[in-house]
Amino acid sequence: MRHLLLAGLILILPAVAAGVPPMTVAQIVTADRWTLAEGECEGHPLILRFREDFRGRPDVSAYPHLVRVVWHYAPNMAGMPDRAASEQMSVFEDWLVAAVEPDRTAVLAAVVTHDGDREWLFYGADARAFARALRAIPQGDERLPIDITTEPDPDWTTLHEDMLSGLAG
Repeated sequence: MRHLLLAGLILILPAVAAGVPPMTVAQIVTADRWTLAEGECEGHPLILRFREDFRGRPDVSAYPHLVRVVWHYAPNMAGMPDRAASEQMSVFEDWLVAAVEPDRTAVLAAVVTHDGDREWLFYGADARAFARALRAIPQGDERLPIDITTEPDPDWTTLHEDMLSGLAG
């Protein structure tokens, strides 16, 4: 597992009232509040975008499978994608989210961009259903430069411990 070092981070976080139960996954997806964190990993810039309300640790038992979708791009000197690659990845993300979130096949929890890779972290109930949704996305004539892996992560340890644990706030 990869641990991230996030430095120089500025976050504006909502106050969490004591005793208020965490939001449900459906409420978090509907609210669609994202936070951006910038930092460094292995000497290269890193951008982490995540749904802020998942920090409240809602009941995620219905989404025990982590699906990692990684798009490999040619990085610029800073390790980031150029404008054309960013636009392609943005369109792909929109298609992918539209394919899996409306029926809650899976939910997008975080996106990491770093040193030639953009990685989307989805959590879902059934990895096969996610694969079916992915195959339905228009791809054109060229094969997309993506890799997909799945693994059990019933407590969302990858998100909470590997991605969010180093954040301020």
